[in-house]
Amino acid sequence: MRLRYRRRRDQLVAALADHAPHVHVSGIAAGLHAVLELPPGTEQSILQGARWQGLALEGLSRFRDPAAPPTSRDALVVAYGTPPDHSFAGALDALLRALPAGE
Repeated sequence: MRLRYRRRRDQLVAALADHAPHVHVSGIAAGLHAVLELPPGTEQSILQGARWQGLALEGLSRFRDPAAPPTSRDALVVAYGTPPDHSFAGALDALLRALPAGE
């Protein structure tokens, strides 16, 4: 399973490098989630675009403590381990359509 999820993360990173090189990927390579750091002010519009693509993503803002100081860090939390094998490529394509093209 570790190898399968590592391959998915590698596919995600490679696809982002081609389509959206301005989106930085963080999170440990051994995990099941990645954090996609977005251009400032774009989290909500990209989440809306993802919903239109049929994706269920969360913005990093959802995980912030309401008492924490405001930040301009916009990001998506992507659970690349969630889609079944037969739909991972389609989910990845939908994610790329929801992101702004490379700058």
